[in-house]
Amino acid sequence: MLAYGAGQAAATDTYADTDSIRHSNVVSIVDSINCGGTVSISQPAAFDAIMKRTATANGATANGLSQQHVATRAGYRIQVFDDNNPRTARAQAQAKEAQMLATFPQWRTYLTFNSPYWQLKVGDFRTRVEAEAAMVNIRDAFPSLSGHMRLVREKINITE
Repeated sequence: MLAYGAGQAAATDTYADTDSIRHSNVVSIVDSINCGGTVSISQPAAFDAIMKRTATANGATANGLSQQHVATRAGYRIQVFDDNNPRTARAQAQAKEAQMLATFPQWRTYLTFNSPYWQLKVGDFRTRVEAEAAMVNIRDAFPSLSGHMRLVREKINITE
């Protein structure tokens, strides 16, 4: 019985020592987190180039500022092209996208492949009236696309 009591006391002392060590470690970690200082990050120049290309591909403007995607909501886009020819549809869609971006840089383009169709949609219009007015402008600039054009109700991107 005496041995049991002695073991009990030794186990209790071990737990007390562990708790004090744990407490001192937590205090030192908190002190480390709360201390002042500076952090410097160095990165290769190639990484900067990749980040700039990604920003440009994701809608950055010429002056370096980008419109940030904030939310989505129901709205309208103008579908200006769709084709299912496996040999030419992709190239035609990409060419029409380049023409749209050159003529109407204020509107984003969305090139998608929904098998078997390549589709090109333009804009993020909140109301049907906005979309119809834009469709008139596109039809005036590209009369050859009139046969493909139609309004599509979709989730649109809201930007700042």
